[in-house]
Amino acid sequence: MPVKQIHSHLFFGKIMLLAQNYKTAFSHMNSGVLALIATLIIWSSYFVALRSGAQSSLTGFDMALLRFMLPALLLTPVLIKSKNRIAKVPKRYLLGIAAGAGLPFYLFSVLASGQVQAVIGSLLVPGVSPLLVTIMAIVFYKERLSKQRMLGLFTILGGIAMLVGNQLGLNAGSTISFGSLMGMGLYLCAAGCWAVYTVSVKMSKLNGLEIAAILNCSAAIILLSVLPIDMFTSNLEKESLETIFAQLLVMGVFCGLITVITYGHAISRLGAEITACWGAMTPILVALLAFLILGEALSVSTMAAMMLIIMGVVFANFKRKT
Repeated sequence: MPVKQIHSHLFFGKIMLLAQNYKTAFSHMNSGVLALIATLIIWSSYFVALRSGAQSSLTGFDMALLRFMLPALLLTPVLIKSKNRIAKVPKRYLLGIAAGAGLPFYLFSVLASGQVQAVIGSLLVPGVSPLLVTIMAIVFYKERLSKQRMLGLFTILGGIAMLVGNQLGLNAGSTISFGSLMGMGLYLCAAGCWAVYTVSVKMSKLNGLEIAAILNCSAAIILLSVLPIDMFTSNLEKESLETIFAQLLVMGVFCGLITVITYGHAISRLGAEITACWGAMTPILVALLAFLILGEALSVSTMAAMMLIIMGVVFANFKRKT
């Protein structure tokens, strides 16, 4: 075979290999983006459902039962099948998964949802988490932070501050109630839990079903262990089937099963910091849903704060072309 023909075959072979690599990379990124979009939509429903449940006669214990028991029942076989693989994960990451998105996180969220509007929770959990994840990455894993990423994160923080101030009526010079402060503090605790969860998911290298099994089954075990004590009240028999079914569907099925899998997949494809940062978009969807479903106000200043958050996400995630 002539030398020129050999070089031609090699050249086209490299082109085909490069194209195949790009196709695989794009496929991985695309699946991560789709998983992240699904996660954001479910998160938005989560905060609205929390607020709706808090306005019903359901107790925090009732809402926890509806959130964790069904997913735990369905995922117990996964936990048994993967017990050897899970046992190899460092205990600190297993604890981070169980506490970060399990019962402690949920109880913080439930208690907070009774004090402040749904959009506040959507701000302080997925909004503050990127900052905490980044701090953890710098302190514990010695990662470097670019100026553009810093600008994006501080822009997100500015949008969050503006939106929280607007929701609490600071622009009108009104005073903040103790309940509002307590609600914000509880949501900040939930944000801390979620940041730990995000990093733990990345470091554990477990798949979405295994992660869902750990956090749901651990929460269910705790809930079942306190049932005989009879220290928590329940109003399940007093609530309508429609409300119970809505909570079970949104909290148990979508949040307890689907979003754990999609969020874990998004982290594996896009990275922990970028996935957490895009979570800051949740307040926009929550504000719209809360306006349509719960009748919570959406003011001009709220929309301006949301635009700041969008700009921050863009700054933090897109690199400049050189």
